[in-house]
Amino acid sequence: MKHIKPFIIIIIVLAFIPFHSYAQSYESPVEYMQKISDALDNTKRDTWKYLKAVTRGKRARKIERKRENLIDEIYASKNQIRKMPKYETRDSLRIAAIDYLDMSYTVLKEDYDKILDMEDIAEQSYDMMEAYLLAKEKASEKLNQSFEDLVYAQEKFAEKHDVTLQEGEQDRMSRKISDAGETLSYYNDVYLIFFKAYKEEAYVMEALDKNDIMSFEQSTASLKQFSEEGIEDLKKMDSFQGDASLKNGAIKILRFYIKEAEGDFATMTDYFIKKDNFEKIKKSFDAKKKRNRTKQDIKQFNKAVNEYNASAKKANKILNSGNK
Repeated sequence: MKHIKPFIIIIIVLAFIPFHSYAQSYESPVEYMQKISDALDNTKRDTWKYLKAVTRGKRARKIERKRENLIDEIYASKNQIRKMPKYETRDSLRIAAIDYLDMSYTVLKEDYDKILDMEDIAEQSYDMMEAYLLAKEKASEKLNQSFEDLVYAQEKFAEKHDVTLQEGEQDRMSRKISDAGETLSYYNDVYLIFFKAYKEEAYVMEALDKNDIMSFEQSTASLKQFSEEGIEDLKKMDSFQGDASLKNGAIKILRFYIKEAEGDFATMTDYFIKKDNFEKIKKSFDAKKKRNRTKQDIKQFNKAVNEYNASAKKANKILNSGNK
């Protein structure tokens, strides 16, 4: 019994069929499948590495070199398979391998060119982030579909030529490529729930920086609402293959946002009020000449100063704690 290194699974030859004239370059269907396997192995492994990096949240821009190298690798593999002699008239396995590489090339070259551009602006808004994550998910789905077509073509070829397929190391890698798409979809669902509240917190801090109390209070209310809704949505989600760490991590940060909205940012609202009151009193106080200032004016001014300083001290403490 002869074992060979496959591109999907270990192949065990049970019987050989007669060869036609166009198959003279191969001693058996096993050798033919091995030739295609050899041309695909590196490409499959490196595709998996790239998808794994993207799935784990690495920015595509930072691993651009990986993509460029993979595109060159796919192009070389496709030319190698295209130059191979046919094994049979229709040659469906060889065609499927070329189609798989063509789709991989298109997705990594064209789709990811657009994804890179979208990545640069994704964090500007929830809608942009949603479009960016969806584009990555669709690209992964295209790769998965073309890979499934390749698997099907191999199974049909093996069935036709009495070759039995047995699971091996390469098949486990193939499943990892497919699982990467499922992982990415799950990650995106969780991340978008988190990002909606995360972006609203950024609007709160922006309003705080601009001393815009109206926007601050509106964004604080939205932050609390999005965080509460997000927690309920996350609780309804299943764990991913028994792993709830991502979901639980998102719930934890959303609970922190609620704490900010209900407690810390409420204190910040008090700071805005005290600051506004102080500025009004100071303006009125400064407008009076010293000899015209009454004891009541001085008392009122000093009270406003003390209240503003105390509120500012609390606000700074909250900001430092939140940043930490």
